[in-house]
Amino acid sequence: MKTMTSTQARQDFSAVITNAEQDPVTISKKNKDIAVVLSSKRYQELIRLEDILYGKAAKLAIEEGLAPKYEVDNLLNDIDKVI
Repeated sequence: MKTMTSTQARQDFSAVITNAEQDPVTISKKNKDIAVVLSSKRYQELIRLEDILYGKAAKLAIEEGLAPKYEVDNLLNDIDKVI
């Protein structure tokens, strides 16, 4: 993963975009990471993984009796509406 300072990113934003198409780019300011720029494709992959994780957590909650199935179904439907 490439790291750029916020000043570098501001001065050469096209390089940020070009690099982000291949690998995420970390933006730092005062030696602290403050942001990550990533491709739309990678972002969509992460969203999909998050959905899978929420689904598995919901299934586990139902199996262990921590949440009624109808509550989990409602929650997952609400998440789908946002996406």
